[in-house]
Formats: sequence, C-alpha cells, structure tokens
Amino acid sequence: MPGKSLFSDGSSAQRRIKSDADLDITPMIDVVFLLLIFFMVTSTMQQETKLQVPPAKHGKGVSTDSAVVITIVTRDETPEIYLSDGPTGSPAQLSEVSPYVQSSLASEGSSKTVIIKADRELPSGFVEEVARAANEGGEDLTFYVGVQDKK
Repeated sequence: MPGKSLFSDGSSAQRRIKSDADLDITPMIDVVFLLLIFFMVTSTMQQETKLQVPPAKHGKGVSTDSAVVITIVTRDETPEIYLSDGPTGSPAQLSEVSPYVQSSLASEGSSKTVIIKADRELPSGFVEEVARAANEGGEDLTFYVGVQDKK
C-alpha cells in the first residue's frame, strides 16, 4: 500500500482526533471523593470551649416593683418554678405560669415586664419553656432573664 496515504479517506483522522479529545474524568472524581473521605475521617473535631464572661459592671437595672417576677431554681437536679421574687412558698407547675402572669398584669397595671431569675445549672431549654408559658399570659411583653449563682 505504498500509494495509499494514511489519511486518504479522512475518517480515521477525525476518529483519532475525536478519541484523543474525549477525557474520562470519572477516576479523577473518585480520587477527590476518596481524599474528602480521608480528611473527614482523620481530622479531629474541635472541642467547644467554655467562655468565661465577666459580669456587667455598668448597665441599666430593671425594677422588680412593677414587674412580674418568676424564679426557677434546681433542687435535687429537678427544676422548680416559684411565682415570686425568690424561692418562697411552694413550687408551681408550668401550667400555672400563664394565668399568674395574666392576673399579675391585670391587677397591678404593671409595665408588661417579666423577669425570669434562673439558676446557672438550669438547662436553657427549661427556661425557654417557662418564657413561652409566660408569653401566653399577655401581649407585647418584655422579658428579662437573669442567671444567678447558687448560694
């Protein structure tokens, strides 16, 4: 075939160029996913650091005279709700918070301020439940949550 050229019909050249241009990136994607899995498995998760925030030295205090005060303390790892300023009397149930706030706002004509005092060891989710129950007792209430150390 000395007289025939390699590119005589033209189709083999187009086939060769087309096959050279077609790259298979599947192995490259596999390697990227393997690297991703490797780094996810071998990396160490950073532990949450506890931040010690100093108490505020300056600030406007909230008067408890015209506000509804709810105190939450923990006794024997059980949260107890007191419908007063401090753990006095017998503990109340969560269902009693809303009527207490409603009656206190109606009788005193207070400033629609609710102060929740809670122990430091108390779970924040329980304080949120008490705040939601108190919010059902009135509209446009202003909440203040204070954290106190155990004495």
